[in-house]
Amino acid sequence: MSILGSLLSAALYACLFQNLIFSGGYGMDEAIRMAAKPRQLFPLTIFIVYFSTLSSVVCVLLEQIAAVRASGVMWHALLFVGVSAVLYLATLLVVRFGFRAQPRTVRRLGVAAFNTLVLAVPFINYRAAFGVFEAIGAGLGAGVSFVVAVLLTNFGLRALAKNERIPGAFRGTPAAFCYVSILALAFTGLSGGGMGV
Repeated sequence: MSILGSLLSAALYACLFQNLIFSGGYGMDEAIRMAAKPRQLFPLTIFIVYFSTLSSVVCVLLEQIAAVRASGVMWHALLFVGVSAVLYLATLLVVRFGFRAQPRTVRRLGVAAFNTLVLAVPFINYRAAFGVFEAIGAGLGAGVSFVVAVLLTNFGLRALAKNERIPGAFRGTPAAFCYVSILALAFTGLSGGGMGV
């Protein structure tokens, strides 16, 4: 239960903070948008699993280089973002020109490649000193936890939309943020860990 709780809490934290980090506070993050349109969830999830697993494995393999291993946290952060950018560009070229993907697919590719959950997985691997197989597990777990987080958010958003007692100032985005925050705290409690770093 502790591993499942940790995965879910990581996904829900990403759902909450992704909007603040990448979209400047405008609208809701992609996970909450996916919760409103669950039919589009699975293509995005496939991309998230792909990017989180591949970036995890590449970063773990790069960690075998002595100069990378000896570098500090800031250099690791730059490395992780650089790996994500290179994987995104390579995948974009293949998908766009090799498979002639639709613009909607290309947009989903970018959203998945730079999702905070995808960017967090190499940090988890780095902190836990994971090997290749653990990195693959963490990448796959990121996709599973994203799906669970979106489905739980979908359930909550539907319940919030039906609740007539929510004050007008808290309807919509504020209520969704409160719901996701409380859900993230609940899973942190279930995982048995604290919120400290």
